[in-house]
Amino acid sequence: MKLKPEFKGYAYALLATVAGSTVYIFSKAAFNEVSLFQFGIYWFAMAIVFNLLYTLRSHETRHFRKIPVGSLKVLVMMGLVELVATGTFYASISSASNPAIPSFLRNMEYIFVTLIGITLLSERFRGWEIAGVALTFIGAFVISYHKGSSLHSYLTGTSGLMLICTTFYAIRTSLAKKFIKTITPTMLAINRAIFLMTAAAIMLIITGQSIRIPTRIFFIIMIGSFLGPFMTSIGQYSALKYIEASRAAIIQSTTSLFVVLGVFLYFGKLPMAYQIVGGLLTVGGVVLLMVFRVANFKQKVVLGTKS
Repeated sequence: MKLKPEFKGYAYALLATVAGSTVYIFSKAAFNEVSLFQFGIYWFAMAIVFNLLYTLRSHETRHFRKIPVGSLKVLVMMGLVELVATGTFYASISSASNPAIPSFLRNMEYIFVTLIGITLLSERFRGWEIAGVALTFIGAFVISYHKGSSLHSYLTGTSGLMLICTTFYAIRTSLAKKFIKTITPTMLAINRAIFLMTAAAIMLIITGQSIRIPTRIFFIIMIGSFLGPFMTSIGQYSALKYIEASRAAIIQSTTSLFVVLGVFLYFGKLPMAYQIVGGLLTVGGVVLLMVFRVANFKQKVVLGTKS
């Protein structure tokens, strides 16, 4: 039985959602005993291995033999964007008291992706779309609120890091969607891992840290790397081949709900009540925005057909 393209897209988006939720748990477990740069070398080195093994067994191998110069430029640009986006992402998890907090704040990415799309297409937000954006930012503010905190503490803490992270991830997602037909998902995933592993290695040398880590943490990183940089990246990029970014975002915005459950089972922790409320607002805001974005798109298609 041949699956419909839309079904494949939703399946890949769900895969990215479930696999992506484990990233917060395994990386936080590793950060309790190793540094960000030690973690980065092993995490992304394993991601390269997993992706290469996957590529050798798939039809994508032939794409690596003929990469146009234009595509190489895009890969370099994507790699540089990933350095900022992913670097601040894992730094935020490392600094967070509960990894569920950055997972809620990650929903701001979908707002920024939509803002980029609207800007490029010279469109405007409509009523319910504005409500969705407002709800997401209100939720992010509720999560981030700390009485008496300064702007500096905000920018250098989990919330500030996630603001930078989601901005650059939105740029990454928009670029990936634009070039997904010429650059395969596996190429994007391997390119991302190479840039990040190299940066971690350079920083490890500069800071004089040891490359040795506990054996138990090595296995935690290995499992997490398979589910994270490998399965999540493949799922995200593959979903974009079959469905619109807004549809994928609706599913992936629920990642934080899986993270809350996973963190509770693994660490025995739950976010504070106000943080859960704020998190649910971010999820609801993204779903509201994306549902009406899809509905408005369908309406435009219908009106365009009639005219």
